[in-house]
Amino acid sequence: MMLRPARAATLIPAVFILLAIASLLIDLVPFAQHGATWQALFAPDETSFDQIFYHFSTLPRTVMAFMCGAGLAVAGAAIQTIFRNPLASPVTLGVGSGVELALTVFLVLAPASLANWQDLFTLAGGMGALGIVYLIASGRSNASLWLILAGMIVNLLLHSATQIFILFNQQFLDSVFMWGAGDLAQNGWDSTLYLAPRLIIAILAVVALVRPLDILALGDDTANSLGAPVKWLRLGILAIAVFITASIISTVGMIGFIGLAVPATLRFVGYTRSRGLLAMSFLVGGCGLVIIDYVMRQFAGTGGDIFPTGAATALIGAPFVIIILRKARIIPDGNANRQDHPTDYKITSRHMLLTGLFALLVVGLVASLLVSLDGNSHPVLTPISDLFAFTSTIGDRTQRTLAAIVCGAALAVSGTLIQRVGHNPMASPEITGVSSATALTMIIAMVYFGFDGRTELMLIGSVGGIISLFVLLALCRNFNHAPHYLLLNGLALTAVLGSVVRIALTHSGTKATMLISWLAGTTYFTRLDEVITVAIITAILSILILLARRPLELASMGSDQAVSLGLGISAFRLAMMTGAAILAAVSTLLVGPLSFVGLMAPHLARIAGFRLAGAHLLGAILIGANVMMVAEWLARNIIYPQQLPTGLIAALIGTAYFLILSARRS
Repeated sequence: MMLRPARAATLIPAVFILLAIASLLIDLVPFAQHGATWQALFAPDETSFDQIFYHFSTLPRTVMAFMCGAGLAVAGAAIQTIFRNPLASPVTLGVGSGVELALTVFLVLAPASLANWQDLFTLAGGMGALGIVYLIASGRSNASLWLILAGMIVNLLLHSATQIFILFNQQFLDSVFMWGAGDLAQNGWDSTLYLAPRLIIAILAVVALVRPLDILALGDDTANSLGAPVKWLRLGILAIAVFITASIISTVGMIGFIGLAVPATLRFVGYTRSRGLLAMSFLVGGCGLVIIDYVMRQFAGTGGDIFPTGAATALIGAPFVIIILRKARIIPDGNANRQDHPTDYKITSRHMLLTGLFALLVVGLVASLLVSLDGNSHPVLTPISDLFAFTSTIGDRTQRTLAAIVCGAALAVSGTLIQRVGHNPMASPEITGVSSATALTMIIAMVYFGFDGRTELMLIGSVGGIISLFVLLALCRNFNHAPHYLLLNGLALTAVLGSVVRIALTHSGTKATMLISWLAGTTYFTRLDEVITVAIITAILSILILLARRPLELASMGSDQAVSLGLGISAFRLAMMTGAAILAAVSTLLVGPLSFVGLMAPHLARIAGFRLAGAHLLGAILIGANVMMVAEWLARNIIYPQQLPTGLIAALIGTAYFLILSARRS
């Protein structure tokens, strides 16, 4: 029996409020039995540990949970109204990642004398990230889809940068990482009293702008015709929303998806006017986070470890994105479809281009082995004779360079298969959740079950990646695997998996440093036998895929056309997606989950004119190998003798490419 919208609009807030009150009363039951409720709340007995713990830990934590949930939900409601997009939120638009990076940099680099400037610094980080996302998506014929795409790209980049600061400042590793996972634990009322006035003023400011919000919800053209200063109103409301988000994140860390799930759900059940939406977002968001935190506290009490509420919130909230997608129907128009497919450029003949890319790979390989930078960024040339002597230095460079090349090729093949079979030129292993699922299953196997054999981990990771792909395809089956739904559901799945990774890492103990380095994408832990194994797997699967290039070409035409031409599309799609998952898994095992390579390589190959499946695959392999080779050399030399993760450099290259691509389509 389906719940009517009017009834749901009343029932949903009532359920959340009652559950939140119930959790508060359950906490007070032990004190009520001894007639000490008032004492525990307002004047704890100094001789009673239970009263002191409740008054100075549990109660401020509950109040903090309500404030954070209410603030993020109000900020999300304002952002969704401004952009008229039910998937817009501080999380999906990069605001959270911008604030997280800014605060991490501030904590690590800023002197204590600048402590009073922390709020301004984090606000600038959030506004900067949102500004980049908005510039990328503005002027698009399908701005709703591009807004989420741009947010995803910015999130990946800023998250990689945050990991770098954590890696180079390991003395802050535990506290910074737990904070990043969203830790509501309190040791007093200081943080609560610090945050409360900021949120009260900001939320009241949003409420005071209810009428402008209603006007902006009508669209820019209508708002302009009514005489509203659209740009200034949007900027002012966004600044307030970002200030709320920055204040919360700087106090308790990342709390994901409350700002997305709560207002979007309330809007679907009937709260379309800003006044009612903001009021209910405040209540449901606050009560919802109180309920989630209460449940997490019960888990934390069993093992003594702190269970990060922020990561758990993302784990619970991300499925709402999938539900919203089935209701929102963010469907690109004809122009958007045209824009999402790259344009061919006649650079030279395809054979000449393949030859040139191969020659570049060979020359680059030799150069990366012989040329390095010293501490002053001056080039240093290694004697050619050392190549044949295979000294320890050359051996290490060779091993790491070959690992990067092999992983670049593997991810390129994986991305090509996902893009062609999924009919989405913006899809890739990391965006569709394959890389995250592979990393997650490996981490769980290592942390919770003690697996350490590389072969075992490779098989476990492959299974995780395959399951992730099949879940994604199942989610999109009612939309005939439409490109935008495949992508957006992939983002939601990636968020779920990422939150579980955060939870697993908080229990990884002494393995945390190694795992975080690996998650950033590094060739440092590779071994030559593993490189050879992954190279053999990649070569075998690539050859098999090349032999199946004609069916792959048919599958790229769409399900109906492929079936009419005699192709068993379901079985073929299963085989190709399985191959893509295996390649993503083995490359993830070797150097960690890399961003953008599986997206950029096949995309560049298509732009260069490699349209047929076989040529597209070969072009993507060479481009992916070259990009990763360059990224590995830069990561090894750019701040020598310290070394950056290769994944960060690849993310920087991929982001630059994406931004250039976006500028060309504006």
